[in-house]
Amino acid sequence: MSQRTLIDASMGRIKADVVITDVQPIDVISREILEGGIAIKENSICRIGDVKDLIGTKTKVIKGRGRYAAPAFIESHIHVESTMLTLTEFARAAIPHGTGTAIIDPHEMANVSGIRGLEILMEEARNLPLRILMEVPSCVPAASPELETAGARLDAFTIDRLLQDPMVVGLGEVMNVPAVLNNDEDIHLKIQFARSQGKVVEGHAPGLTGKRLNAYIAAGIMSDHECETAEEAVERLRMGMTIMAREGSIARNMVDILLPLYKEGRDLRHCTICSDDMSPVELADIGHLDRSLRRAIDAGIDPLVAIQLVTSNPARFFNLSRLGHLAPGNVGDIVLLDDLKKIDVSLVLHRGRVVAKNGRLTAKLPRFQYPPDLTHTIRFGAIPTVLHYMVSAKDGKHKVRVIHARDGSLITSAETHTLTASDGYVHPDLDKDITTIAVTERYMKGGNIGVGFIRGFGIKEGAIASSIAHDCHNIITVATTPEDALMAVSTVSQGNGGIAAVNGRKILATLPLPIAGIITDEPVDKVARKLQAVRKAASDLGCQLEHPFLTLSFMALPVIPELRITDKGLVDAEEMKVVPVLLD
Repeated sequence: MSQRTLIDASMGRIKADVVITDVQPIDVISREILEGGIAIKENSICRIGDVKDLIGTKTKVIKGRGRYAAPAFIESHIHVESTMLTLTEFARAAIPHGTGTAIIDPHEMANVSGIRGLEILMEEARNLPLRILMEVPSCVPAASPELETAGARLDAFTIDRLLQDPMVVGLGEVMNVPAVLNNDEDIHLKIQFARSQGKVVEGHAPGLTGKRLNAYIAAGIMSDHECETAEEAVERLRMGMTIMAREGSIARNMVDILLPLYKEGRDLRHCTICSDDMSPVELADIGHLDRSLRRAIDAGIDPLVAIQLVTSNPARFFNLSRLGHLAPGNVGDIVLLDDLKKIDVSLVLHRGRVVAKNGRLTAKLPRFQYPPDLTHTIRFGAIPTVLHYMVSAKDGKHKVRVIHARDGSLITSAETHTLTASDGYVHPDLDKDITTIAVTERYMKGGNIGVGFIRGFGIKEGAIASSIAHDCHNIITVATTPEDALMAVSTVSQGNGGIAAVNGRKILATLPLPIAGIITDEPVDKVARKLQAVRKAASDLGCQLEHPFLTLSFMALPVIPELRITDKGLVDAEEMKVVPVLLD
């Protein structure tokens, strides 16, 4: 649409295409509630206020009935693969909850399928009634090849080419903190390329403080979503960072971070709410950003401040000048809310067109077919055996390193325990909640299998396994016996990826994820039911975690403290090196 056409519509010389009457538009900049209507010409807002003269015979009139009108919500940081859905099915699930734009960092797909996977996602995204904007993953793989085996690698010059696509708004979270602080040339080139093109650089700085945080920000990194306390957030805000408070399915720091800042009267314009990782169960049953807004408001944050956190604030950070604010010339991405505190989304418009009504999608989504090379990605160089899932040792007592996983936290701790070896290998101690954990390489790049021990899952028998294992997505399993470990890994591989719970030779439940081994093209309701079934099976095995498979998936990420495991073995995530299981 030409600027002249928009001005003619604003002046009333031509009629609007869509008019919403009798609404209360929310000005998210001044935090005011206005009165009147909203008029749209083609895909842009042309007037706010008195719009009756813009109604013509062909104008679509939407009766607001006194509802509140807000900008459609902007998801500022999500790994959409965490929902286990394709972009199409994510859009089907998220749009009715008021989501108009999602900033995705698809480093899960990139670690499996590299630039090929990213290009397929971009192709799928272009025709959806949900604005998908991408950040090019900065760390593929997340750590050095000495620590883990990935399916692909994105170097600085490949990233520079991808950054030039209009769909790309920035460089994805820079997770390899040691590389930044040690002046690694490749990571600094990536940051330089992004900044030189005016794109944002997202951060990932768990536990960083003092001079290390100063150095990380000095490198050009502009945001962080890893804060767990308000104190951490304040330190980052003072240094110019934008804080993305997480309200995901496993990491939920939003209230702990934002509520103290709000009560202290601090300026929250450099804060957003993001999902980071979200379970399909919560997406299906509770919602997306609307659910996060309800939690923020219930905690005591003013609704107009909360709405800023998912509209104008992320739009400003990502330089989305035509989004996040109801204003003339801005894109007609609008949600109508029945109740400001309950955030009941009754109508969603995308680019001036109604796409969802009363919780149901009304827009027709195009069907997208993933190519065969992305649906057959589990390939073992050698067939694993029971022996691969044992820690060899002389018979007797041995001191061993043990990962301690905590429910609701991505951070682990390193512990030392004494375990018994017999028949040539070290056995788990189920009375102490110590089981085996293993990662099996899936890309035919050496056939490594890293084996260690973990505490915190509570499993008393059988095993669980998943081909979602951040970020390289080799197959990870927690098991009570080597035989159960092998059975669980085999079950996942036979489905071309997915998650599973087994006991002996019996498969208790599975959720196949055949696209890159991390997502499926099934709808969210069906995926949620299958995930619930596998969770129930894990619980029947004794697992005590609320989100066992999300927690399991992060045990392989060697850039988050303290002790992790990859296909190369146990990794000290602070020293960034592989360490032995046995301490004697």
